[in-house]
Amino acid sequence: MRMRKRKCIKRAGKRVCMQKSMAVLLSAAMAVTMVPSVGTGNMAYAAEVTEAVSGNGIADAELEVLTVDADETAETTATGKKPQYLTIGSTKIIDNGQLQDDGVSGNDTAIYQGTNWYYDSTKNQLVLDGASVSGHIFSIDGDLSIILSGTNTMKSEMLIQSISTESGIAPTLEINGNNHNGSLSCGTISVGKDGLNSNLNIIGATLETSEIDCSGSVTIENSHVVANDDSSTVISGDKIKIVDSYVEAKATTERYEGKVIRSNQPINVSGSQIVVSRALACLDPVLSDCSFSNSVITKQWKDYEKKVNVTKTYVYGTATLKENLTIAGGESIEFESGASITNPEKLTLADGASLLVNGVEHAHNTDGDVTYTWKDDTNHIKNVACKDCPIGYVTTETEPHSIGENGFCACNEVYQPAELTTDKYDMDGDGSKDAVYEISNAGQLYWFAGLVNGTLSGETQNTSANAVLTADIVVNKNVLKPDGTLNEGTFKEWTPIATSASPYTGIFEGQNHTISGLYFNQEDSYDVGLFSRNNGKIANAGILDSYFYGTSKVGGVCGNNYTGTITNCYNTGSVSGLGNLGGVSGYNYTGSITNCYNTGNVSGSSGFVGGVSGCNSKGTIINSYNAGSVSGLECVGGVSGDNDTGSITDCYNIGSVSGSEGYVGGVNGWNKGTITNCYNVGSVSGTEHYVGGVNGYNDGGTITNCYNVGSVSGSGYVGGVNGRNKGTITNCYNTGSVSGTGVNVGGVIGRNESNATIKNCYYDSTIYTGTAIGANDGTTEKVEGKTTEQYRTCEIAYLLSQGCTIDEVTYDGTIWGQTIGTDTYPTLGGAKVYKNATYKGCVGNPGEPVSYEYSNTEKNTYGDHPDADGDGRCDVSDCGAIIDGIGAKLTGYSLSLTGNIGVNFYMELSNDIVNDASAYMNFTLPNGTISKVYVSGTHEDGSTATTDTTVKDGVTYYVFTCEVAAKEMTSDIKAQMIGNNGEKTGKVYTYTVKEYADYILSHTSAAGSNYGSATVQLVKGMLNYGGAAQKYFGYKTDQLASDGLALTEPVFDDTSIIKFIKDEANKASIINYSDSDKVTFKSAYLSLNSTTDLCVSVQFAEDVTVQEDMFAILLGSNEISKNQYEVTKVNEGNCYKITLHGIKASQLQKQYEFEVHLSDAESAVLTYGATSYAYTVMSSACDNIDNIESLREVVKALYAYGSCAQGYEYYKNKN
Repeated sequence: MRMRKRKCIKRAGKRVCMQKSMAVLLSAAMAVTMVPSVGTGNMAYAAEVTEAVSGNGIADAELEVLTVDADETAETTATGKKPQYLTIGSTKIIDNGQLQDDGVSGNDTAIYQGTNWYYDSTKNQLVLDGASVSGHIFSIDGDLSIILSGTNTMKSEMLIQSISTESGIAPTLEINGNNHNGSLSCGTISVGKDGLNSNLNIIGATLETSEIDCSGSVTIENSHVVANDDSSTVISGDKIKIVDSYVEAKATTERYEGKVIRSNQPINVSGSQIVVSRALACLDPVLSDCSFSNSVITKQWKDYEKKVNVTKTYVYGTATLKENLTIAGGESIEFESGASITNPEKLTLADGASLLVNGVEHAHNTDGDVTYTWKDDTNHIKNVACKDCPIGYVTTETEPHSIGENGFCACNEVYQPAELTTDKYDMDGDGSKDAVYEISNAGQLYWFAGLVNGTLSGETQNTSANAVLTADIVVNKNVLKPDGTLNEGTFKEWTPIATSASPYTGIFEGQNHTISGLYFNQEDSYDVGLFSRNNGKIANAGILDSYFYGTSKVGGVCGNNYTGTITNCYNTGSVSGLGNLGGVSGYNYTGSITNCYNTGNVSGSSGFVGGVSGCNSKGTIINSYNAGSVSGLECVGGVSGDNDTGSITDCYNIGSVSGSEGYVGGVNGWNKGTITNCYNVGSVSGTEHYVGGVNGYNDGGTITNCYNVGSVSGSGYVGGVNGRNKGTITNCYNTGSVSGTGVNVGGVIGRNESNATIKNCYYDSTIYTGTAIGANDGTTEKVEGKTTEQYRTCEIAYLLSQGCTIDEVTYDGTIWGQTIGTDTYPTLGGAKVYKNATYKGCVGNPGEPVSYEYSNTEKNTYGDHPDADGDGRCDVSDCGAIIDGIGAKLTGYSLSLTGNIGVNFYMELSNDIVNDASAYMNFTLPNGTISKVYVSGTHEDGSTATTDTTVKDGVTYYVFTCEVAAKEMTSDIKAQMIGNNGEKTGKVYTYTVKEYADYILSHTSAAGSNYGSATVQLVKGMLNYGGAAQKYFGYKTDQLASDGLALTEPVFDDTSIIKFIKDEANKASIINYSDSDKVTFKSAYLSLNSTTDLCVSVQFAEDVTVQEDMFAILLGSNEISKNQYEVTKVNEGNCYKITLHGIKASQLQKQYEFEVHLSDAESAVLTYGATSYAYTVMSSACDNIDNIESLREVVKALYAYGSCAQGYEYYKNKN
């Protein structure tokens, strides 16, 4: 495609493109009323800008006009070739390929504007927007798209015609209703002529016409078309395709024969509803041969022999009615085999109407399924389906039922359905709302279970249905006795959500509500709980006063958490059965259980019984605990009975754990996986072997960072941490009592096998006086007893912390900790413990430690630094520390000469300060404010590190700069280094800009060196500027920065300065390449604080959407970095402020271009600088302003300062 040509204007080395209609540039004369605005430490003026259009452009010498192609592709538009001729009524829009002038002043030349319509030549679109067209619409030799908006009309005798006069050209006419946002009523639509095909597309339109006559293909898609004419054929084309539309074609004449819808090729109809009607009695069919899919066709004609009207409707495939359809008495509707209507509520069969299936009349019956559906609070509906009915006819009967607040029907055949919502919950966190069922009572909970299980009549099974609890739910009351055992009575039985064959895959969100009174008591049952088998997500729900009994895989929340997740859930009910029993989940295959707990009783007559999960096969259990009693035959644990190859992390047990045989542990019974950061407080007992405070039998697994404080008892193989070990146990301890009636009993391990390892494990030898290991054939390292007093000193906490290594690096102490003076024993996640040493020598040469102690703070103690020579450094050669309390030493000053005004402090820093992320130089400014300059990094308060360093004689010096306002050159700047998060402070240094400036003047010769002379000139210019600012603001005028200066050089000549400032080249100017109503430069001023800033206010029209990339600032041909300026919104309408920060002294006489780009074709430019501000202040417009002469002295001094800075930069770069 070829896009429209545009005009480009080459200005200041840039090319600014505009549409052709904007090739004539407007020049603006700017009327400026400048009002100085004075605040503390700030000078500003506001420039009120207005525009007056004059002339037709700007001088040829100022710009070069170039014609360029916006695109080098073929001369066509987005919708095809533009017509050679286009008229609407008597209006010629295109004549012989040329777009005509609409005579509308200021209108885009690509647009032809009419009344409630326009033609856009760039898009080849004729847009009708509520238009009333009195004439024809003709398009010749080209494509055309008619876009409809609102209601549009043409007189019934007026036609739309698109033809071609050249062979080989097949133009297309498109009528587009913007997805039914527009409609059109017109006469004939004629496309093409004999022998020269043309095509017609009707897309998303509502169209009423008398006739559609097309020589080529006709496509009607997603449209509503009604054609009504007294001709024989109402819609005709070489090929007709109707998709997803309603089409009604009626031939009202009784004079002519023929097909109402005629096509040379078979008509293709899909997903549509067609009504075809002919008034004339004839033998010919009302439409050509058709292929139908998923459509409804209604044919109306007069019987040729009987002379009576006939109406027959046919249904093909799965059809959807676009409009209501009534089959009147005597009429018929016939379904082909397997056909149906998806919205039968739009279909009405009147008395006497015929319903046929494959040509055979169908009579309604009551032989189908019977279902019950919810109607209201007092009734349900009995639904009796008509068997084999294509329209799903149902005989209904209203019956009363007794539904309580709990949601159950007295007939027990229907529950109150859960409330389906689609616009309230984002269940999966993808940012979109999901379909979710709200459950507020027990009946709705049972209904949801039926939905997931596929047991609801008339409802399709949905195993992925999402649900939320919106209230606490009670199914049965007093299911359990106070001791947690089953109460007497009859309870409504619960059917778990999902089945073993059809696991749950949705998201069940409890919203921290509870479900109370669930009762399930069936032998030979598996996967029992609130949920049966879970592959989805269950979260934030509590199970209270409930009883679950089954054969295997029984849990309060879920029987079998196969691959799902259970988060923030708990159970206080009773769980019992044969084996694989858990308070939260009976079996956890590869699923995850996180932040869950159980306080109910869990008991099994066989093995694999746990307080949280009976068996953790390959899954994860994280941050969960048990407080209920747990009992079973074997493989019994407070958290899990069997941890096969799974992981248990950050879990604990405080309930009693007992096994009638063996493999019993406070956390886990039998372990082949990993157990990390876990502990047990409850009592642990086993009648037989393999009993441990943390784990019973470690069969090749890993146990790390665990402890036990509960009592442990059994027969043989009994240990405070683990009964029998065939794996690895590291960083664990026991302080509970240990007892065994048989062999192999130990404070840490009962028996350590030959292929097993135990490292860094301890027990309280004051409580258990036996050995650490009952029998040892394996590898051990630091496995020993410690007294209660040794535990109290935090020694063991430190030893455990040091035993935690990651990739050979000692762990940082966040796993093990202990609060000295409060905790007797180490805790997981407790306060970090340090082993601190006391030395006689200083840090650089401490010598051997004198003593050690444990503490919660790191505080090694060293002797004083010797400093016999008094140079501020330690005399020890290996130390050399800076002795000022922090490690920072001032080595010198310098002055910022050509940038912002300020003092540079050169500091030598110790490594501690350099590596301290919190260290910063704290400046107290003359006005009392505090400024921080960090040594390194970027910080939350927005402060950033200094980037300047200098190296001399191998020593790195850090440069910290403090900037001040011009009036503050004689005021003190205080600097102090602060580190260690404010705990360490260095010496306070005080200095002024004036002090260092005087130093330069006294140590620099202006004779014999251009560079030296320029340096002296610059310092004098700066001090002169500071003194003028002090006078203007009335700030410390008794001690001026300019006192004692001899300003005899030509650069300070008052007459020359005034002449330069009043030069017209310094005047602010505006060039506007856009509509002046869209963007206006409202004001501009100069801000003189610690930095010199230019500020410009821009007012936009309310309909302009302002974006950050619309703004740019140029200095000469170079664009200023966006980091140097900011754009902020002003609290008045659509107004924005551009602030250019930190103009260097050497650039004070430069002018900047502030550009605002509305589009490629529209922009506005303000040329403005410090000299523009000075020009305004010196103008007569400011004569009547208070203190104006003092202000003029400031801008003259500022101008001289800029001149001096330019000279200094020149000689500095040259040297």
